[in-house]
Amino acid sequence: MTSKGNLPSRAQVVIIGGGIVGCSIAYHLAKRGINDVVVLERKQLTCGTTWHAAGLVSMLWPTPYLTHLAKYSHELYASLEEETGQATGYRSIGSLSVARTPERLEELRRTSSMAAVFGVESEMIDNDRLLDLYPGIDTDGILGTLYIEKDGQTNPVDTTMALAKGARMRGARVIENVKVEEVLLEGGKAVGVKTEQGSIIADTVVLAGGLWSRDIAAQIGIDLPLYACEHFYVVTEDMAGLTKRPVLRDFDKGVYFKEDAGKLLVGWFEHNARGCPMDRISEDFCFDEFPCELDHIEEYLMRGVETFPPLGETGIRTFFNGPESFTPDNLHLLGPTPEVDNFYVACGLNSKGIGAGGGLGLLMADWIIDGHPSGDIWECDVRRHHPAQRTQAFIEERIPEALGHTYAMHWPFYQYKTARNRIRSPLHETLQAQGACFGEVGGYERPNWFASNGVEAKYEYSYKRQNWFELHAAEHRAMRENVGVYDISSFGKFEVSGSGAEQALQWICAGDVAVEPGSLVYTQWLNPRGGIEADVTLSRLGRDRYLVTTGVGSFNRDWWYLKKNLGAEVKLRDISADYACLSIQGPRSRAVLEQLADTDMSCQGFAFGTGRFAQVAGIDVWLQRLSFVGELGWEVFVPAARATEFYRKLQQVGATYELRNLGMHALNSLRLEKGFRHWGHDIGAEDNLLQAGLGFAAKPDASDFIGRDAFLAAKVAGVPDRRLVQFKLNDPEPLLYHNEPIVMDGSIVGYLTSGMYGHSVGGAIGMGYVDVPGLTKERIETASFEIEVARERFSADASLRAFYDPSGSRMKV
Repeated sequence: MTSKGNLPSRAQVVIIGGGIVGCSIAYHLAKRGINDVVVLERKQLTCGTTWHAAGLVSMLWPTPYLTHLAKYSHELYASLEEETGQATGYRSIGSLSVARTPERLEELRRTSSMAAVFGVESEMIDNDRLLDLYPGIDTDGILGTLYIEKDGQTNPVDTTMALAKGARMRGARVIENVKVEEVLLEGGKAVGVKTEQGSIIADTVVLAGGLWSRDIAAQIGIDLPLYACEHFYVVTEDMAGLTKRPVLRDFDKGVYFKEDAGKLLVGWFEHNARGCPMDRISEDFCFDEFPCELDHIEEYLMRGVETFPPLGETGIRTFFNGPESFTPDNLHLLGPTPEVDNFYVACGLNSKGIGAGGGLGLLMADWIIDGHPSGDIWECDVRRHHPAQRTQAFIEERIPEALGHTYAMHWPFYQYKTARNRIRSPLHETLQAQGACFGEVGGYERPNWFASNGVEAKYEYSYKRQNWFELHAAEHRAMRENVGVYDISSFGKFEVSGSGAEQALQWICAGDVAVEPGSLVYTQWLNPRGGIEADVTLSRLGRDRYLVTTGVGSFNRDWWYLKKNLGAEVKLRDISADYACLSIQGPRSRAVLEQLADTDMSCQGFAFGTGRFAQVAGIDVWLQRLSFVGELGWEVFVPAARATEFYRKLQQVGATYELRNLGMHALNSLRLEKGFRHWGHDIGAEDNLLQAGLGFAAKPDASDFIGRDAFLAAKVAGVPDRRLVQFKLNDPEPLLYHNEPIVMDGSIVGYLTSGMYGHSVGGAIGMGYVDVPGLTKERIETASFEIEVARERFSADASLRAFYDPSGSRMKV
């Protein structure tokens, strides 16, 4: 390694942190020709977390693109030794994941199906085969096992050294014993780093500092939702017969087993995980560890003995406890920070850094060089967390629970128990008293469904029909057949004003925003490649004033996108907390509002796609006519201080019409029946408008806008290479959630981005991209489609149009 005495004064890229991710980023930058790279490690390479990792390299990941990156990690680690001459210890020895409950068995089957989308081969095996592959295991209570033959393990230290050597071979510098004291800023941009040995000026700074990343970022005003927790494992004395034994995971007991040079490493993810404040980690922390308290780990050690009885007859050589950093949702923190330009982060590896390291290095290098990631990585984007989820109080409470959830069941609609009620609707207590069961998105509490008929407002989780299924059906039908109301106060609400507002928004939006006051514009914000950066509604409140509404899940991202693109002469204000927002929808919504509003609610007097200031229930509101569920309806923006009063009057009048409360689950099923897209699931930065079926929303003849050239080029190219298609299962029994493979004429051609049960169409519905070039309406009609659910395929109808009211006439009566 380069010594600290050879510190350069300038570099194209400086990477803070010499763990596996920092070295992998340097390796991949150099491989793409960016070799003026400096990696700065505060002590010695791998000495923070990497050195004590278990070294598991799994292809089982929670999202499709992470699965794709994991597959790349395997390929990279298998070839590094030949390329660099540095041994890595990588071995493809396979993995076994056992199920002890029918629910876990379905989860493993669903994961196996999802992995097949990216060509990851797996199979479900019986206990006889399990015993052949893992002699000594107690199969009592095991209902089935997922076997991935090509899963592997590697030596974390050696693999990191190989990546560092590969980077150095291409000209990058890796320097140990240099602590970064400060990230240098100039005009809101990172321009280098200051160390004890001097400063380095850089075009780009990358923070891959593991445990220390939150503290380093905080110095420049960035709150990373990152917190350390203790992580435990034991290593036995030598055991006979362990050679080439697969990695074994017993999720239901929370333990995993890995052969380690003739010994057995046994680790776990305990439900009562312990947080680790940074003041417990000394300034000189280097290959350090914490005491291992037997009282805390005994339960899991005994579970390991239950799964593999020979463990109970073998001595323990090492009891290990060391800190690792985790995030609130168990997914990484990646990409450029919105607060500081030219500053990237790659941290929060959640005890999966070795398996992720190769793929994340490739992804980050592409992002730094190209200005965008090489795939849809929104689930790991550093911008995804709402400010409420980045406070110290939130992360200290939530992250230990998230760690404990690693091996728990990953139920559909699962809700964390800790760090709740951070942001609440002005109607929270009112809705709670009316039976709301809340779910949290972006730190915001939203009613997901309403309990009645003796059902408790509490989830009973299952992959089958959960305890709220029939209540959800009733809510869904009420809005389709009568009238319902749902609280969408969680919307991000941004006011854009000033004489330059129209011109600035015209450049940002693909739609035409040069409309009359009182007009609504459904539009997308594109990137220069034509990808969809945001999906929003603009309401023109006045000549120089607009309201931008967006989902709470993309609140932080969209706020910063506006802030960076509007220009200094335009005023931007976050008014999200100033207003409650209620959506009143259904065939009888007009009848309800006519009794409350002081304005003409008729079809001619209040056209679809328009809004106005009015008095409703004696309160001054902004009232706009549009729908995300495909029915006649309005959204009402009410001052937060008067929201409860408004709701009470609404329900008094609505009682005559049997007005019903609806939750987010009903909203999801209603919008899916209509084929309405949801940003972050169905559309994102890697999807263009034509692929997504949203070409109608762009108005390239009205003005220039970001991404216009790419949009026009895509139009000229004709039928897109992939298309977002709606699906409905013919069998009314199976349920769809997301990530289920799409099968066309016997071959997997994509996966569902969203799924729910369509109560008005009589079956589970979903949408997803079909990766077949030149896919026309006629080709879809002649093809045979199936959706794979837990390794079983079900026939499905497919359509480019909505299954419910494809003409959209019901919204416009």
